[in-house]
Amino acid sequence: MIPSVAFCRSRSGHRLAYLRWGAGPVLVVPPGWISHLELQWSDLGMRPLFERLASRYELVFYDKRGVGLSEREREDFSLADELADLEVVVDEVTKGPIALFGSSQGGPLSIAYAAAHPERVTRLVLYGSYESGAAIARAPVRESFVSLIRASWGLASDAMATIFVPPEDNPTYHVKLKRFQREAASGAVAAQLLASIYEWDVGSRLPAVRAPTLVIHRRGDRAIASRLGIELASKIPGARLVLLDGDIHPPWLGDWEAVAKLVEEFVPGARASELAAATRAPAPSSRRYEILHYDVGDSAEVAQYRIGLAQIGEPDDIFTPGASGLLRLPASRLPFVEQKIERVIGRAATLGVGLLLLPEMSVDLNFGELETAVDRLARRYDMHIVVGGYHDEITRANVCKVFGPKGVLWQQRKHIPATMSWGGETITEPIEAPAPYVSVVASTRFGRIAIAICRDFLDLDLLVELRNSEPPVDLVLNPAFTPVTADFTAAHVGARRALYACTAFCNYAAFGDSEIFSPEKRKRRVHAAAQKETVMVRDIPLFALRAERRAWDERAHRRFIQSTRSA
Repeated sequence: MIPSVAFCRSRSGHRLAYLRWGAGPVLVVPPGWISHLELQWSDLGMRPLFERLASRYELVFYDKRGVGLSEREREDFSLADELADLEVVVDEVTKGPIALFGSSQGGPLSIAYAAAHPERVTRLVLYGSYESGAAIARAPVRESFVSLIRASWGLASDAMATIFVPPEDNPTYHVKLKRFQREAASGAVAAQLLASIYEWDVGSRLPAVRAPTLVIHRRGDRAIASRLGIELASKIPGARLVLLDGDIHPPWLGDWEAVAKLVEEFVPGARASELAAATRAPAPSSRRYEILHYDVGDSAEVAQYRIGLAQIGEPDDIFTPGASGLLRLPASRLPFVEQKIERVIGRAATLGVGLLLLPEMSVDLNFGELETAVDRLARRYDMHIVVGGYHDEITRANVCKVFGPKGVLWQQRKHIPATMSWGGETITEPIEAPAPYVSVVASTRFGRIAIAICRDFLDLDLLVELRNSEPPVDLVLNPAFTPVTADFTAAHVGARRALYACTAFCNYAAFGDSEIFSPEKRKRRVHAAAQKETVMVRDIPLFALRAERRAWDERAHRRFIQSTRSA
């Protein structure tokens, strides 16, 4: 699990995700090109190196704006803007001195911070880094990489992964790295961040670095040539240079123990006696679910709003196994689905819907045209649109995305692959379940929303986690596929009782059924004709539901107290 994830606000008001791990002197690890605080421990194999360092230091990581768990909206990619975010994160975690461990693009950023705040930086470690991004490659090469990412993020993620870790060296890791890159950032943001790598130049700041500095570089580094590390060390007053054997760029791969040893010898850490008495931030734990609270912060909460459940499915739109083995929307149905999206979302807008739920597997966002269409319509109608899960071919996960007036707000991965039955056949989703299991509770203008796809409501562990979430959940959306199990009714009633929240359930129109549950004493069951496009609506009195839940909790608490007294 992710250790101690927290959120703060940049000076421009955007969400920044950061985490603290370990105990001892603070060692800040600015991110490189892209990062993702949820995925990088398992997908990138970062844990062994940093788990060792966390035994001596309090490590601080964060996601840049535009990537990972931080706010995905971003326009300014300048060094000054990035430095401002680093300053915010540092000030959030400590008012005292820090050490910096900057690898790759994290190096120039660490240099900029050390030059601007010499009184706060005790040690500076630079790994696989550089002074000027323009020296990394010739201009035509730089331009071609940025253009490739903008044109085809899928193809470009393979090319970038090959630079970092060639597939012949570690085929499994190469595949994971491709998926990670696609999950961590959109193609547009990844291209902008790569362009910023090439644009940043900290040469004029090097003489201002006062902290003792260690420069580490692998001689055969495929991404950033060792000559750049040598040149960097020569321009920092008193810097020490260590060249290691190897050609892999990430410090946590290859002979990572040599990197760890150099850091430990150079940066003073906590003594064993201090660590024994310290309150340790936990390493990734064995708890099954982690609840992350996002603050979308798009506007103030509304007292009442209208939710819409869209029915747009037809039998021909049901996913079929593609060449990859994943279930995909047949390409021949793409124009029809795009037209239906336009009609149904437009219909929802005329009905005054603020939050629209589309069924699982009804919109295949592997097709860029469909993602563009949903994004455009969410912006046009100032609407939040929950696109039910689809099978992402890069990550091999079932992903549910939420679009808002400013683009993608957040996404949720399905925790448990489903077994679906129809037409006498049984099909098991060939997706990879995420580890660790992370559920998102997003604070929006419509209250605190969680998305649980398919069988999640049958998993009591998740129910308990959501039940104990603080602050509590207002609305649980389940864009589920009906034939998964016959126990959906029982599961949803259980979720309603456990959460005392409004729970909405949406499925394919082709199966002619949809249900909405609320904390009221009754449930509402809506039957939609098969293959009929429609939008079912329900008004959600958000503040009234919260008041009712508080009253229910107080009654339950009084009953408990009375029972203990009578006993």
